[in-house]
Amino acid sequence: MFLFLCLVGVSGVLGTVPEPTRTWQFDQLLDHFTYGEISALTFSQRIFEYNKLWNCSADGSVGPLFVYTGNEGPLESFYYNTGFMFDIAPQFNALIVFIEHRYYGQSLPFGEDSFEPQNLRFLSSIQATSDFAQVINYYKTHYNITQVVSFGGSYGGMLTAWMRLRYPQLVDVALAASAPLPMMAKTAKPKQKFFQIVTTDFGMANEKCPTIVRDGFTKLYSMYSKGSSAYADITSSFKLCSSFKKNQFDHLIGWVRNAMLMMAMVDYPYPAEFFGNLPGWPVEAACNILIDEMKMTNDPVKAIAAAAGLFYNGTDGQKKCFDIYDEFIECADITGCGTGPAAIAWDWQCCTEFQLAYPSNNVTDMFPPFEWNQDIVSKYCMKKYGVSPDPIRASREYWSADFKAASNIIFSNGLLDPWHAGGVLDDVNESVKSILIKDGAHHLDLRGHNKKDPESVIEARKKKKVPTATLR
Repeated sequence: MFLFLCLVGVSGVLGTVPEPTRTWQFDQLLDHFTYGEISALTFSQRIFEYNKLWNCSADGSVGPLFVYTGNEGPLESFYYNTGFMFDIAPQFNALIVFIEHRYYGQSLPFGEDSFEPQNLRFLSSIQATSDFAQVINYYKTHYNITQVVSFGGSYGGMLTAWMRLRYPQLVDVALAASAPLPMMAKTAKPKQKFFQIVTTDFGMANEKCPTIVRDGFTKLYSMYSKGSSAYADITSSFKLCSSFKKNQFDHLIGWVRNAMLMMAMVDYPYPAEFFGNLPGWPVEAACNILIDEMKMTNDPVKAIAAAAGLFYNGTDGQKKCFDIYDEFIECADITGCGTGPAAIAWDWQCCTEFQLAYPSNNVTDMFPPFEWNQDIVSKYCMKKYGVSPDPIRASREYWSADFKAASNIIFSNGLLDPWHAGGVLDDVNESVKSILIKDGAHHLDLRGHNKKDPESVIEARKKKKVPTATLR
């Protein structure tokens, strides 16, 4: 039978995420696939646990395990932004566990040396899902848990779907939000490309915005072509902390592009701090900045600079200038790798097993043409890490995103999210389902209930079904 996971009748305060009741370190295997001396090596993997909703029945049975498969970042980022798990857990008396992904946050196998090229070889999605399996098996064994539901968004959503595929004996149901599996596996060519959807999002906010952005990039290229005589104006327009130099141009373009695409990804209806201190509906806010700046200065370069500044400076506006190298790191993922040590880890993963978005072209999108292909990525990765991406590895390891033989996976995608075109957008079979969310951004449906949630998000949460006969 299908048991509906809906918010009706849930006790407690919806949308709030409590502090973990327990933070602990799991003694995790460094390498799940090697025999000999390496097979005995371990590292400390961080776990967040919340057990106040979990209980035992008189007959000795216990509630299920809700487990979040950690993403490419510190565990806190996902724990405090995945309130949906806490909203529905009271219905099932569930134990909630978040597992940090190896090489991210505090789960560093070699400490400060984890990001040395020779130590990165133990970083992969295959190792990560094996990590999760070890932790889940621990909970099932030590806590007498019989039922497990995995949750994940974005890369975490890909991982949670793969957990159901690789370990169906451990994971009964997987809820995967904003997981672009077909795009990643190169088994489906999206009808829309990533940057085209970003452009559509800005056009939906105001039809004038894509034109302003295009004009801004066009003028910026023109300024750059004039040589050093225009560098002072570029520095001033973008409020750069140091004087603009010729070799910084491509990075500046990436800095602006990154701001636009990130605001499209987290176009939530209320203020949030997931990827920055942003207002509600940040794409609309950025569009308003574009239009207001054009009214004041009639300068599209200053307009795109001001709009990008919203992402990097947030709503508090404390920065007096911008350091484009501190705020944006170029890497093998053209949609960005974030900042800090996590950027190195994700760069490595994109240099070995993941190739995701298609580049911009200035025909179907508002961004300058950007050449990014297998040869370019391979040269970059070989120079930096001495490795080259395997373009078919994910397809080979994970069913090529062909889920016809799979079961008990729910895919959800928000249509405002630039990644949605690369996701599973249609039902596959009776228990592998797709939920499309008209006004949803990047895994908004996994966030906790908010009074400003669009109706389409509320309905999507109500439609989420757990295909199981016994889950309480």
